[in-house]
Amino acid sequence: MCVLLILLIVSAACQKHPSAPEYDALSAFIDSKFGSRKGVQPIEPIGSGIARIVILDTTESDENGQNVRLDRNGKPIPWAQTASYLQSKDPTLKQTTIDAFRRVNRQQTSLRHSFHPAIDYDLVDSAQLEPFFKRGDPGWFAFYKRFPGSPGIITFSRVGFSEDGTQALFYLSNHCGELCGTGMYVVMEKRNGSWAIGKEIEMWIS
Repeated sequence: MCVLLILLIVSAACQKHPSAPEYDALSAFIDSKFGSRKGVQPIEPIGSGIARIVILDTTESDENGQNVRLDRNGKPIPWAQTASYLQSKDPTLKQTTIDAFRRVNRQQTSLRHSFHPAIDYDLVDSAQLEPFFKRGDPGWFAFYKRFPGSPGIITFSRVGFSEDGTQALFYLSNHCGELCGTGMYVVMEKRNGSWAIGKEIEMWIS
């Protein structure tokens, strides 16, 4: 009985952090999306081209967590509506992938330094970012001075995988200025043992 209890506690603890396959899929996305733009000027006209990315160490979550998807009127978007929209944009998106995404994103969790993209990255917490955006401070100018060559702040959700492990789904937001940012769902497909971007589904842009 004690052994079973210990196993359950360990299992629950392990579920609090993303798994290695999640970091594999996210790292492959980073390489494809940002690594190919290395040295290319970021969206904000500050810095010397994309040289690294800045990732928030806390994941996105759904309405059962702290990050709620809102429509243009500021009202919460029901998950069923979001799921239907995603499948309309990508008919190849499997129900098991959507269900897994929903399951792992019921609450926020912490990310670790387990990414392994070809491009450099910084994993930062909200306390590190807060000084840049206090009222009266230079804000984004100070941020890019501290993190030159980055395309802003990227926040990832956890990754949901299809039952057969060949498809993955996650959400990300990229904030890059006062009126600069985007949010999207990304469908990844495993091809010949490697992850590749299957579809990017934009949800908002500013």
